[in-house]
Amino acid sequence: MNNKTSNQNFSVIPGLNMGLFSPKNLAAILEVINKYEVPATKITGAQRLALLGMEKEDMKTMHQELKPFIREAVPNGVTYVQACPGKKWCRYGKADSFTLGKKLEKLSFDDPFTAKVKVGISACRMCCTEPYLRDVGIFASKSGWTLVFGGNGGGRPRIGDVVAKKLSDDEVIELVKKCLILYQKEARPTSRSARFMERFGIEELQKQVLT
Repeated sequence: MNNKTSNQNFSVIPGLNMGLFSPKNLAAILEVINKYEVPATKITGAQRLALLGMEKEDMKTMHQELKPFIREAVPNGVTYVQACPGKKWCRYGKADSFTLGKKLEKLSFDDPFTAKVKVGISACRMCCTEPYLRDVGIFASKSGWTLVFGGNGGGRPRIGDVVAKKLSDDEVIELVKKCLILYQKEARPTSRSARFMERFGIEELQKQVLT
């Protein structure tokens, strides 16, 4: 994704494995960044890589060189998935957030979403990826995953609604699919899940996806 502000270009590189880099891949990405003399880089809140102050004519060719490190976009999938380090890398983690995140990144639906769908996964109750402020929020406890739906940050923030608790990996993925299919069917055009849930309500959503 390319943007231009105050005569300065910047490019956001999506699909970088939820912000997880191997030292080898990080070194290879850094080599490309240095080759094009990118003035500054930033890891965004969405765990993407922002390249700042680039020359516009370099963007396309540099993206091609970074392509081996970028996950291919899934047709009619979610906007992005962000995940915490999970139980493999964090002492507080109760579950494998990256494995679940990879499965959610692969979800494909019959029709495109008319608004962004952001997913946040935390492997413990401290919720460091802010799942309560994501369209789809998931966090773990010893008894399983909790699914939250309809959260939003930004100028009109909304705490998401808890849909269900004590879910396995397969159960939470299936329930995410049901929630998003219902959202696709019932939401107004361009309406984010937060505004949809304000109108639709958690009781009606649970009635339709939990039965």
